[in-house]
Amino acid sequence: MKIKFIGATEDVTGSMTLLECPAGKILIDCGLYQGTDDVVKKNLRPLPFDPKEIVAIILTHAHLDHSGHIPRLVKLGFRGTIYCTKPTLKLARLIMTDSAHILEKAENHILKSFYEMEDVMIATSLFKTKNFHETFEVLGMSISFQPAGHILGAASVFINGEKKIVFSGDVGRFNDPLINPPDKCPLTDVLVIESTYGGKIRKGNIEEELTSFIKKIKKESKVGIIASFAVARAQLLITLIHKFYQLHPEEKIRFVIDGPMMTEANKIYKEFSQDTKLPEDLRNALEEVEVIDHVREWDSLKKKEGPLIIITSSGMVSGGRIWRYLENWQNDTNACLFLPGYQAIGTAGRALSEGKRIIHDEEGKSIHWSGEVLSSQAFSSHADQNELLSWINDIDKNTNIYLNHGEPSSKELFKEKLIEIGFRNVTIANNNKEQKL
Repeated sequence: MKIKFIGATEDVTGSMTLLECPAGKILIDCGLYQGTDDVVKKNLRPLPFDPKEIVAIILTHAHLDHSGHIPRLVKLGFRGTIYCTKPTLKLARLIMTDSAHILEKAENHILKSFYEMEDVMIATSLFKTKNFHETFEVLGMSISFQPAGHILGAASVFINGEKKIVFSGDVGRFNDPLINPPDKCPLTDVLVIESTYGGKIRKGNIEEELTSFIKKIKKESKVGIIASFAVARAQLLITLIHKFYQLHPEEKIRFVIDGPMMTEANKIYKEFSQDTKLPEDLRNALEEVEVIDHVREWDSLKKKEGPLIIITSSGMVSGGRIWRYLENWQNDTNACLFLPGYQAIGTAGRALSEGKRIIHDEEGKSIHWSGEVLSSQAFSSHADQNELLSWINDIDKNTNIYLNHGEPSSKELFKEKLIEIGFRNVTIANNNKEQKL
């Protein structure tokens, strides 16, 4: 049995791992590289396999950096089966559809014609859903999903074949306010584990920082713009803000969301609300939140002064509806931008979080932001170093561990920590380097 790491070896995007056994080849995840132009161009690299030879894709969760390359494989001839949980299917279909629309509409996009809606439709027909802990067979190997936390439907993958192999997927935090904690890592011979926050201990408290922001917006009559990922982060924010207003009606101010993809994701989260920690709060919040749907509503909103809170996409200010809000209020020193999450290197969100105030969108248009910028690391849906260590606490110290899905410094620090506590076989995954298991 051989393993080859094709993506997520140099940064935190593009997850794709090839597993080759005597009976054939499968992929664990099939994601897009995201970030700067140089990173996005990595998607254009020739694949080190023939997509027609891939028997199955095992999809850990729906995020674009794990699912976004699937339509490209379909365009190149892949017709195998895509296994995932039911919520992941629905969210992945939404995310891939949004990606295809972006690629079709943007004239100067690096990935123009990378794939089209037709490829997404074919891809969707190839999905087969499985419940958590349900065993299914691929190429003579027994495979099952176990809850990974992180976002709705996210899973770690347990493969029992010649050897036992676990792919962590993206591991969620143990105290996420909305998503249930991950199951512990099972005993395994080989572990492939993400390391997004492998070198960091999370600081801050979600509820406290969000409450502080809400109170600030009301007290200072500000326009508060929250940059949010449409899937997972938005639903968490909407639920927590709604819950805060239920407990503190005297603090309530107008609160709206703007983002078609966000609205569609809300429907999926509502459908699977029983899979979360706060099913009733989540349903009520998503039913009651005010949505900006039409141009006339936007025309009215852009003339408003504070206090006002707006959640809009995208989470790293890399496109989406947020640009019209930043452009509209860019000269208002009483406006406040809140960045509740990871900002990748090269994104406008990263620039703003580092103190820069002139940013550029994907088409080159510039905005000079005059208002306040607040950043937080508390909202990340990834496990930090302590939580990752807790997640693997039960596995043997002789387990062969491969680190991927993290920036180089994060992987190095996580490797050092793993060795320090007694793990003997820790390897940082190398791009396209084949390893015999």
